[in-house]
Amino acid sequence: MRFINNTFNKPKRYIKTSQIELTKLKNLTTIQERKEYLDAPANKKWNEIKRHFERIGNNKCWFTESYAAISDFYVEHFRPKKMVHLIRNKHDYPEARITTDTAGYWWLSYEYSNLRLAGAKPNQKKGNYFPLLSTSRIALNENFTISIEHPILLDPCRKEDVELLSFDGTIAIPSQNDTSNIDFTRAQISILIYDLNSAKLKRARARVYEEMKNYFEQAQLNYNSLTSEGSGKEVKALARENFVSNTSNLVSMLKPTKQFTAMVEAFLRIQNLDWVNTYVIQEAKSQKYI
Repeated sequence: MRFINNTFNKPKRYIKTSQIELTKLKNLTTIQERKEYLDAPANKKWNEIKRHFERIGNNKCWFTESYAAISDFYVEHFRPKKMVHLIRNKHDYPEARITTDTAGYWWLSYEYSNLRLAGAKPNQKKGNYFPLLSTSRIALNENFTISIEHPILLDPCRKEDVELLSFDGTIAIPSQNDTSNIDFTRAQISILIYDLNSAKLKRARARVYEEMKNYFEQAQLNYNSLTSEGSGKEVKALARENFVSNTSNLVSMLKPTKQFTAMVEAFLRIQNLDWVNTYVIQEAKSQKYI
């Protein structure tokens, strides 16, 4: 997962459509009427912004950083539109809700800020889950502002949330080491609900991981030759040429258009090496890749 800025360049046409659709929903008086309306294919207007989301997300799932070749894309409702299930069959965290919400956040069904781009797996696995911290208030209807809520699930559109995830090799893990910290729990539950460690996803990450590791190991060997007092002039010249190529490849793997950049960045940072920071991390920052 990497941060997605969905606040700029909002599609004006869709914003207008969302307002019209919300008015229609408000005119319906029962939960069943709203669900039937939302289930009708012609009323799934949120799909109109799928291509826009693909563009701002660099054609990757916002939750997994995988391409569509690995999973089809769906417009995901971050806060579920028709029903909210409890996570007690998934995790024992005592969330704020104590019963299933049969209405869901229906008034956010077309709300641009509530929509995300998800691959098939996270979209399916997340389903109607939206747990809140045990101390959180709950937005029960359209008269409440959602700012009163404190969600558990990490949001790719919140930079501080994205930073709560890291990687151990190809495995998504909480970046927070303190298991008693609520940020650890939020990351742990998000990994579970979004299925961030599915077998298919780990296999896809493994291919990128091996490529990255090869570039890294070659760069380390060439750096050692460059800095060794025993290396001759010709050896150092060749090592320098290869080192530049190796680090350039590593920087390229951090481009926003590439898959699994968060995994690549986590691996590089954990090495804690001066040459990695100077020639890879800082270079990637200068090109605004990270």
